[in-house]
Amino acid sequence: MQERQRPASTEAREGLAADCAGLPEGLGAFVDALVHEYVASGGDMAELGDGRATTLDAALGILEHCITALSERANREGELPPMSKEEVDMLCYCVITCRTLREAIERAARFCAMLGGRGAQLSLAVSGGRARFHMATRRLRDSPSALLTDLFGLAFYRRLFAWLIGSNLPIQGYAVYANQVMEREVLEGFFLQPLTFGAPDNSFDFPAPLLDRPVVRDAADLREVLAVLPFDQLFEPGGQWRFRDAVASIIQTQLVRNRRLPSLDQIARFFNTSPATFHRRLVQEGTTYVGIKREQREQRARALLRHGDAKVGDIAAQLGFSDVRAFRRAFVDWTGETPQGWRARHAAPG
Repeated sequence: MQERQRPASTEAREGLAADCAGLPEGLGAFVDALVHEYVASGGDMAELGDGRATTLDAALGILEHCITALSERANREGELPPMSKEEVDMLCYCVITCRTLREAIERAARFCAMLGGRGAQLSLAVSGGRARFHMATRRLRDSPSALLTDLFGLAFYRRLFAWLIGSNLPIQGYAVYANQVMEREVLEGFFLQPLTFGAPDNSFDFPAPLLDRPVVRDAADLREVLAVLPFDQLFEPGGQWRFRDAVASIIQTQLVRNRRLPSLDQIARFFNTSPATFHRRLVQEGTTYVGIKREQREQRARALLRHGDAKVGDIAAQLGFSDVRAFRRAFVDWTGETPQGWRARHAAPG
C-alpha cells in the first residue's frame, strides 16, 4: 500500500485546531481531522481559503469542500462511478409516494439497483423485533475517504427515513465496512453514535414496528426540504447545541451558497413543527427567526467585505437585500459604519 502523504504544514494545521476551539463540541475536532485527511490525500489547502474555521459558517464551508473531495477520492479508489445530486434527488422523489417506511426502504433499494455501480446495494432484514438497514458498498476497508463517505451515507438514509415518517428513528449505532482508520472519539463525537468497524457491510438497526409507520410527507414537502437542506444537516446537533444554533446553521449555509433564505413556514416545516411552535421555541432561547437572519446576514457581510473584493452591490444581492441602499442602511445599523468604510478599516492583508 502506498504510504499516505504527510500534511504539508504542521503550523497551518495547528492553527486550524486552535481556530476550531470555539465551535460546538464535536464539530471542531471533526473539521480538524477532516482537513488532516484532505491534505494527506493530496488536497490543496489553498482551496480552503485561509483554512480558518473561526465560525460555524467557515467550518461548514470547509466541511463541505473536504467531504466532497474525499467522496470523489473514495469512488476513484474503488473504481466506482459517482451517484449524482440529481440521482439522489430522484431517489427521494421515488420514495415520497410510498405508504409506509417499509415500502420506502424497499423502493429505495430497487432504485439504487437500477443505477448499477453508482448506487449502494440496499437491503432490509427483520429479526427479534429489530429492523436492520444494510447499505453495502464496494469501497476499500483501509481508506479514510471510504470510511467517511459510507458514514455520511448511513447518516443521510437515517435522516431521510426519520423525516418521511415525521418521527425520530432511534438506532444503536452505525456499523461500517471500513476498518478503524480514523480516531473513534472524533467520529463518534461528530456523528453522535457508537461505531462498529470492520463489519460485513454498512448498516444500522431500529425498532421493527417503525416499518409500518405511514409516510406523512408529500412532494411539496420534499421540494421545500431539497431547497433548504444544507450539507451540515447530515449530522445531528450535540447536547450543547441550542435549537437556535441549528436554525442559524441553515441560514449560514444558504447565504454561503448564495441561495434564497427559507420563509418562516418553510423552515418550520423542515423542523416538523408549526410556525407558532417554531417561533415559541426561539423566543424561549431569547431570539426570533428575524433576529437569527439578521445576525447571520451581518456575519456573512463582514466576511465578504473583509476577505474578498466583491462589489457592495453584489454583496447586497447575495444577502437578499432589495438594493444597495437597503444593504447600506442595514450595515450602518449593525456596525455604525458604511460597508466601504468598514472594509477600509478591516480588510484582510494581502
